[in-house]
Amino acid sequence: MPDPAGEAVTALVVPERGDGGRFGEDWDGFDVGIELTADRAIERLRRDPVDCVVAGYDLPERDGIELLRDVRDRDPAMPFVLATASGSERVASEAVAAGVTDYVPLATVETGGDDTGDGESEAEPIADGETLRDRVRAAVDRGRDRDDREDRDRRRLETLIGNLPGFVYRCRNAPEWPMELVRGESESITGYTTEELASDAVVWGEEVIHPDDKERAWEIVQEAIDTGEEFEITYRIRTRDGEIRWVWERGCLVESTVDGTAVLEGFITDVTERKEYEAELERRNEELEAFTTVVSHDLRNPLSVAKGRVELARERYDDDDLDHAARAHDRMEARIEQLLTLARNGERVTDTEPVDLAAAVDRCRSVIATDGATLDVDVDLTVEADRDRLVQLLENLIRNAIDHGGDSVSVRVGDLDGGAGFFVADDGPGIPDDVRDQVFDAGFTTAADGTGFGLGIVSRIAEAHGWAVDAVEGSDGARIEVRTEPVA
Repeated sequence: MPDPAGEAVTALVVPERGDGGRFGEDWDGFDVGIELTADRAIERLRRDPVDCVVAGYDLPERDGIELLRDVRDRDPAMPFVLATASGSERVASEAVAAGVTDYVPLATVETGGDDTGDGESEAEPIADGETLRDRVRAAVDRGRDRDDREDRDRRRLETLIGNLPGFVYRCRNAPEWPMELVRGESESITGYTTEELASDAVVWGEEVIHPDDKERAWEIVQEAIDTGEEFEITYRIRTRDGEIRWVWERGCLVESTVDGTAVLEGFITDVTERKEYEAELERRNEELEAFTTVVSHDLRNPLSVAKGRVELARERYDDDDLDHAARAHDRMEARIEQLLTLARNGERVTDTEPVDLAAAVDRCRSVIATDGATLDVDVDLTVEADRDRLVQLLENLIRNAIDHGGDSVSVRVGDLDGGAGFFVADDGPGIPDDVRDQVFDAGFTTAADGTGFGLGIVSRIAEAHGWAVDAVEGSDGARIEVRTEPVA
């Protein structure tokens, strides 16, 4: 396809890993050079002139954002198109802040899903190489239009906002940095239209930012302006209706392409739901801390005194009642330990690593007395987890199966279909239908000498990881399923 402007387009292409050949094919009308790593691409830019850089995000050694920053350091005006099948809202926002010319989400080769593992959703993907070529050509054409760069910047923001949540803005270095351009979903977040925010009708810093957060927010932005660095900040706003909401803002100082005056560009998105979750999590953690304090000190101390008194009495008297009292104290101490474990395992997991499930089960063998029971492990699954808490979850499931299944019970650990998680099953008497929904409740037990905390701890550990745990009807006994996302 010939270039409409009659000029050849020279593009430096850095393919994304697992792109299935999309970067290396269908570049009719382009003079394409391909490099496989960011470092080799920078080396090529030093020796060969190009009109545009087209790169994926998931690159070997360094990602596409790092390559973009290197390119911007060398040539701030170089058109740069980030085309990726492994993008996300975070990747798109970082690309905007780093000065990308265009961000093009591509459909993944196999699943079309989010390959970043950060839990964020992708923008709507495009599917054909022609669209990518058109976007690259448009980026080059805008780069060649040196006499109309202000319009180029405006169109760049308008294009990018289609792939981002929230809204983008531009402020010029006049007093109070008033917004002069706003594009995106501002009304759903603030109650104000983009036209209102980009006019004198609404002054963001005076009317929208919560007064208690205004000074802190401005100090962070001013420091970024002084240093030329990017900034990120979370603060409260007051909507048109007076509602208090939380927003997250990322931006950076750029130079205007028209008159050289400083401008600030960035974007704003609503994070109210996340902040409310964090507040609830903090409240729950405070309650857990208070609970563990009571259990640890207010119960353990008098229990220790009582145990000591019983031991002294047993030295002087041979009385079966003292033996019963000692056993009762031991059961009380065991329950206190399980209560503390239950509370601590309710804290959300924040530090995880890939854990081989079969290896985690092997760690359980050394601490669980199986006696005549057998443990069969048939798993090929790696999960992102807190290793110690995953082992404790498995220990409790296996011990529960042995305790309720009898000395000769057979316990099996296996994968769920499609790698969706794992299960622990046994060939014991199973779980009665009328109590299956209660087995994870703290304190519930069907055993005369049970504490009822074993499966409660399992439930809390699973919840802390963001997993789902369920007791289902087994083919010949009990079966507990844990559904999680596999790493590999």
